[in-house]
Amino acid sequence: MNTLQIKPRELKIISVIAATRSIGDAAALLGMAQANVSKYLSDFEMRVGLKVFERTTRQLALTQFGEALLPYINASLDKNSQLINFIADYKHEKRGRVTLYAPTGIVTYLARHVIHQIEDIGDIRLCLKTYNLERNEYAEGVSFPDDCDILITYAQPKDENLVASVLTKYSVTAFASPEYISKHPIKSPDDLINHSCILIDSMIVDDANIWRFRVHGSEDVRDYKVMGNYICDNTQTALELARNHLGIVFAPKESLKKEIILGTLMPCFSHQEEWWLDLTAIFRKREYQPWRVQYVLDGVLNSLRQQIEQATDRRPALDR
Repeated sequence: MNTLQIKPRELKIISVIAATRSIGDAAALLGMAQANVSKYLSDFEMRVGLKVFERTTRQLALTQFGEALLPYINASLDKNSQLINFIADYKHEKRGRVTLYAPTGIVTYLARHVIHQIEDIGDIRLCLKTYNLERNEYAEGVSFPDDCDILITYAQPKDENLVASVLTKYSVTAFASPEYISKHPIKSPDDLINHSCILIDSMIVDDANIWRFRVHGSEDVRDYKVMGNYICDNTQTALELARNHLGIVFAPKESLKKEIILGTLMPCFSHQEEWWLDLTAIFRKREYQPWRVQYVLDGVLNSLRQQIEQATDRRPALDR
């Protein structure tokens, strides 16, 4: 049994003919040639095997079948119009939920320095969620959560269909409270083996973390195995322990500007021993995104890049 194929354009033509009772008037309203309107109607009636209109000397009149068919045609056209409007709204209206994931420190930085700079947010509901990397994701690539629209992290995505835009090299180094350093002096990363370091659970290998530092005065990078009494699942908790003088924490320098100024935490080393991570924004291709996601994405990325550029301009030449 052959399935009847009905084209939306045919339904629109029949609806307009029914409203005007004239093929000529329908053609004028539709911006089509009269012969093409007649052909669409004839082809439809032939495939269906029933007449929709009876032709009188002066105008067209709906047949009994046409009278019964017309409400279904108009309902179908209305549903189609609703679908088109929904797609247009979804793509172009500043309304709905946008979900942004990032590691704890980055989420805090966004909340403190970035989100308030996104102007005219309209009816967008911006949801900030924490996504701390698992140890294997640094090397194997990060997973993109199902409900995620934007992921800002330190690794490339597993899914090669996603867009990955590297924003900057992100500086991470060792910090402790002045009180801790006063009691437990430290000169270089080689001394870390003798100190209590606050560990991050996702980075634990054999009950230790591996902290990476660039050797002072060169581009060489070395790994250091560190141990400690405290293990946290996020950087913010680790920082709280460090503020209470319980050990050394490995954290992003950009996120600790306030603590450094206030003197609650300070870098452990006088030289620029750091680990540079790629801070990367991951998102779906723009043609697959609703406009609200593009709006938030552009706002976040523009603000971050502006702040990164300003920080780079202020950074001493030796530190670049």
